Amino acid sequence: MNQPNPQFTSASTTGRSVQFKAGGPIAQILSILILLTLIILGFIIFIPLAIIVIVLALILFAYFKIKRAFSKSHAPNGPLDGRRNVRVMDRDE
Repeated sequence: MNQPNPQFTSASTTGRSVQFKAGGPIAQILSILILLTLIILGFIIFIPLAIIVIVLALILFAYFKIKRAFSKSHAPNGPLDGRRNVRVMDRDE
């Protein structure tokens, strides 16, 4: 019932430390294939996500630049203000 697992060995009788023994060549090949698969899937997901984030950041940047340009144009004495420069006083009148 209490047979030891060949992949794990206990360094003490209390069982508090466990050392992992490397598996055979098939286990190593499978672990490398799983790691490569996860890396490839990560890049397949990460690269389009990064592109989407960059595009959204550029769109937001352009939106705020355009919004700022329009708010400056309607500011007092801006090009679209629609009134004379109120800071200039004509002393001849």
